[in-house]
This record gives sequence, C-alpha cells and structure tokens, in this order.
Amino acid sequence: MTNLTKRVVIFGVSLPSTKLLSLALTNIYGIGPYLSKKITAELGISPRMKVADITEKQQYLLIKKIKDEIQIEGNLKDIIKSNIQRLITNGSRRGFCHRNHLPVRGQRTHTNARTARRVIMGMARKIKQ
Repeated sequence: MTNLTKRVVIFGVSLPSTKLLSLALTNIYGIGPYLSKKITAELGISPRMKVADITEKQQYLLIKKIKDEIQIEGNLKDIIKSNIQRLITNGSRRGFCHRNHLPVRGQRTHTNARTARRVIMGMARKIKQ
C-alpha cells in the first residue's frame, strides 16, 4: 500500500490523504482551523505533514487527544440540540426565533432574511389550504 492510497479514519470520518493534516482535521464536526493547528502543535506533529504521511503512533495519539479533550460529532450535536430546546422551553426571544425559523442573532427581517421568510410563508400557505 503506497502512502497516497493510505486511508485514515478518525471517529467515522475519512480524512483525504492528499491534504495537510491540520486542514483535513477540520472535516470532523467540532474541529475548526484554530483547534486543529493547536492539536497538531501540542502533539509535536509538523503543520506541513500530509495525512498520508502520519504514522500509526501519531494517529493513536491524535485520536486519544481528541477523544479526551474535545466534544465532537454526535455528542456535540446533542449538546447543541439540547441548548436550543432549552431556549425554546424557556420562552426566550432566541427560542421564539429558533421555533419560527427566523434569524436568531438580531438581524432585521423586514428587507433581509429572504430564505427564512420564504420558509415561513410556505408554511403559512400550507396551513391555510
């Protein structure tokens, strides 16, 4: 097996072997560019290393570090869903906006947010019929 065809799978996400490791880690939900560079620096992995060049030991250390210190994938999605559900049940303004598919962070909806308004208008039309 050559280095270019080596597959690295971390938490069910297949990382492309031709990409740099710090960029490929961003394919995992919950890891962004800053966090991926921080992880590789703490493990002593070169930021210019490609995914295909990673050793088994480095892969093991990478998986262990991510598993122990970072919320990713399914766990993170569950946490986000529970936070949004908490806002909705509290009756907060942000919860109201989430429930009605409106912009949550204070953007105006009179002239902008076409997609959000289209979704709402589509729902209203279905209800009237």
